[in-house]
Amino acid sequence: MHDHNHEHEHEHLEAFTLFDEEGKEHNFVLLGELERENNQYWVCEEIFVEGEEITDFGELYIFKKSTDEEGNIFLDTIEDENEFNEVAKMWEDLGDFEILDEDENIDN
Repeated sequence: MHDHNHEHEHEHLEAFTLFDEEGKEHNFVLLGELERENNQYWVCEEIFVEGEEITDFGELYIFKKSTDEEGNIFLDTIEDENEFNEVAKMWEDLGDFEILDEDENIDN
């Protein structure tokens, strides 16, 4: 999991839901997209929702994005530590964000 400073705006963010391996629901907002070596990545922030209202913001996650022939989007955790570190550095270089070490990630 990733932590960051809250110095960006959270207005008008579109939320989406992912399910972890145990079927637990996690809600996220997309903060940005990055590209590295022909791969796409989504930087997302976990959110906590009651009804349709965002009640709190959590940690940052970096997902590797892929699409199938029908345009469906798939998000996966980054397994390679070097790849993760390079993408995290790219995101940190874009703004005042702190991303924790790969060891502190919790796979969804």
